[in-house]
Order: sequence, then structure tokens, then C-alpha cells
Amino acid sequence: MHNYHMSSACNIWFYLQMSGHYGSTMDGKKSDKNHLENLSKALNKAREYIILLLTYFLYKIVRSIVVTIQKFTWSVAGVERTRKDAKSGIQFKHSAHVQNVMWRRKLILSSISDPTDFILTHKFFKHPNYVLKPNISLYCITKDEAFFVEVPEDVNLYKQFDSRSFYMKQFEKAHSVISMPLASFHKIAQDIGRPKVPIIWMSSTGSCGATLLSRVFGQLPGMAVISDPDALTSLAFLKKSNKFGKGEYEQLLPSALRLLCKKDDRAGMFLVKTRPCSTCQMEDVYKCFPQIYQLYIYRNSFKTVTSHLNIFSKEPISIVGRYIIDSNVLSAILPCFRRSLYYNYCYVLDRVYSNDIGRNLTSVGIFTSSWSANVAQCLDHVDAGVPIIAIMFEEIMKNPQKILSTLFDVLELRQEYISDAMEGFRVDPCNNTVTGGLNLNETRRTISHQARVEADAILKKHGLPKLGERFEIPGLLDFDTTKFRGIGTKDRYY
Repeated sequence: MHNYHMSSACNIWFYLQMSGHYGSTMDGKKSDKNHLENLSKALNKAREYIILLLTYFLYKIVRSIVVTIQKFTWSVAGVERTRKDAKSGIQFKHSAHVQNVMWRRKLILSSISDPTDFILTHKFFKHPNYVLKPNISLYCITKDEAFFVEVPEDVNLYKQFDSRSFYMKQFEKAHSVISMPLASFHKIAQDIGRPKVPIIWMSSTGSCGATLLSRVFGQLPGMAVISDPDALTSLAFLKKSNKFGKGEYEQLLPSALRLLCKKDDRAGMFLVKTRPCSTCQMEDVYKCFPQIYQLYIYRNSFKTVTSHLNIFSKEPISIVGRYIIDSNVLSAILPCFRRSLYYNYCYVLDRVYSNDIGRNLTSVGIFTSSWSANVAQCLDHVDAGVPIIAIMFEEIMKNPQKILSTLFDVLELRQEYISDAMEGFRVDPCNNTVTGGLNLNETRRTISHQARVEADAILKKHGLPKLGERFEIPGLLDFDTTKFRGIGTKDRYY
């Protein structure tokens, strides 16, 4: 009997042990399965990036070969002679060089537009007026030429249904590229004359709701939205790099705006929403076209920085890049990461830029520098007398309909279109959310104390309050009283 009980006890103990072992085995198997799934996803991502890199390197090699061959074939066929004559002014009537797009490639889709984005083959030469067709738009500008892209006639680049930028749609849809010397470019712009329809210029600090607002305006009948035109971005970088002779930039900016906002039967008004670096152009635009409405959208400094960081945490390649940037050891070995991020976000805006400036900054420091330099540029424009309508993103989101009503009054838009505009606050088909990457629910713990000290020091250098503290730009639109000093009657469109 005793042996029986002992045996039963042993059996129960063994059963419990086996049950526990079985449970732990099941948990282990589940855990192993999750690890395998994560590993599989990581390997697939790694494979995608390797293929992306290899394809891009192949593209660069092929493009180099094609350009080398074209130097010979174009010389024999007389293409190069026509191009040279066009540049010298002899062949004005044939100075628009139309080329077919054979292949297109960018390593990073958001990189600034450049002629090297395409492998092109000669098609024919046309009169520069060819670029006035509604399906042709200005793509970018170099120190020697202006480049346009031609898209299918049924494609409307100016309708803002989602958050994709103008330059992205140009890159994806282009079937031809048209280049012309800057002399021909200026002649066509001069013939067009001053813009015939109202234009709203929208600058911002980035990650502040400017894309959302452009989508809101894009719902209005007859509103043509040009979101992040790299023709203006390329001009800002060329000016900062001192690539132009005296007076060249002052001619190119108005010419670029005239051709970006050229006559189009579909457009009764243009909204030009620029990349953050183009904030530096607001005063220049005002000098050329004082009748243009100038909006400036910004957001709390802390939330702007954390939104940038949030974007950097979405893709493995961005996570790796930020890890390198925030490591002093790795950044010393690979300084190109900090330098590249600083160049793209701060170079044009920072008035004290030097090659050494971005080397000691973390990702938080770089994004803080971008925000503070951008706001400082806007303050300079306000001091210079530019009638800027400043808007805080936080105010927009409190009561969108009320804010739009006030804004429509200031911009002289019909109140009956507010219901159409409100559709822009609905789900974005690209991001599946109204506020995409704006990261509305960030907490202060996102940024370490050390990073906050770095950020506060940068803000202090620009005379701005500490990270996260409210700052009001002079001319901030008061949505309760609709106070705005406005544009003089003499500057209005007629």
C-alpha cells in the first residue's frame, strides 16, 4: 500500500513535471517561432536594401556608359552642335532639347531632384514655348540649364489627393525631360510676365502640419498645389554654395516662379508649399512679387524634433543611420552620416555654417538646429517687413473649421468652400491617418536629459526659448480677432 501511494505520488509529480515541461516547451516553441519570424523579416529587409543598393550602383554605371557614348554619337549627329549654338543664343528657336526617359533611379526618393535622376536619349529640339504645355512642369535648375519633365496628358500633377510631393510625382510620371539654357529660360519667363492668378506661398519648419494644410487647400475647386518644388530647392542650395554670379539668383527666382505657376486653365489659384530650406527665400519672393500671400507654419520645438526622430525610427536603414549619428565613436569613424544629415536639414538655413559645425551634433542637435535656424530666418523676414501670416499647428488642430474660416477671410477665399477643405482632414490614402508622421502623442521622455541640454544650448544661440516652451512669432494669426496687418491694396491681383 505504501509502495502504491509512493508510486502514485511519483506519477503525479512526473505528470506535473511533464505538464510544466510541455507548457514551457510550447512557450519556447512560440518564442522560437516569433524569433524566426523577426529574423525572416530582417533578412527580407536586408535583401531589399542590398538589391536597392546594387540596382542603384548598376544604374550609375549604366548612366556613365550611356553619357560617354552620347558624347561621340551626339557629336557625329550634330546634336551637340545644336546644344552649343542654343547656349550661345544662335539657336533660340531650337533651344529646348527634348529627351526620352530610358531609366530613372534615386537611392533615396526624398533626395533633391537632379538631372542625374534619369538616363536620357535624344528625341528632338523644339522652340522653348514647348514647355508651356500644361503637362510639362519645371523640375530643377542647375547653374547652366533649366530642366522640365513631361508627363502623360491625363496626369494632373497639381491635384493634391494625398501627401506625395510634387517632385516625387514628377520623377515617377515623367516620360520625357526637356532641358534649355538659362538665357532661353529667362526669355520664356519674361514673355509669360507676372502671374495672372493669386499665389499662396507656404513655408514651414518641417514636421509641423504643412503637408496636411496643403492637402486641405488641395480640396478647393481650381486650386493647383505645388508641394515641395525642387526647382526652388535647387536654387536655394546653389545660392548658398555661391554658384551664381552677381544678380543671377535675383533673375532666376522670379523666372522659376513664373514658369512653375504658368497659365493653366485648370488652375484659378496656386499654392506653393516649399521644403523647409526654402524659408530663406521668403523675403526674396516678397521683393519680386509682393502680391503673393506668405504663410509660415510651425510647431512646438520639442514636438517637431520628436516627429523627425519618429520618422527616423520607421525604417531599418534610418535606425542604423541614427545609431551611427548618436555614437561619438562611430561618427568619428563615419563622419559622413552627421555631415549629410546636417547638410540636408541645416546647410541652407544656418547663417554660420562651416564644414565642422555638424560634426559634434547628435540627431537631436541637428533637428533642433534645423528648427531654430528656420524660425530665426522667419524672424529676419518679419523684421525686414515681409507680411507673413504665421500659424501654429497646435492652433489648427484645436478647431480646424474655425481656423479655416479665419484663414479664408485673410486669404480672401470663399467661405462656401470650407466644407470642401475639411475633407483634407480626413484619412490620407498614403499614410492611412490624418496626421501621418506628426507623432502627436510623444512624451518628454523621448529625449534624454543630455540631448535636451544640447538642444537648449542651440536654441539659446538663436535667442529662442528652451526646447518645448511656447514661442510666438510676431504676426502670429489671432484666430479669435483675425488680426493681421495684411497686404496693401496696391499689391493685390487685378
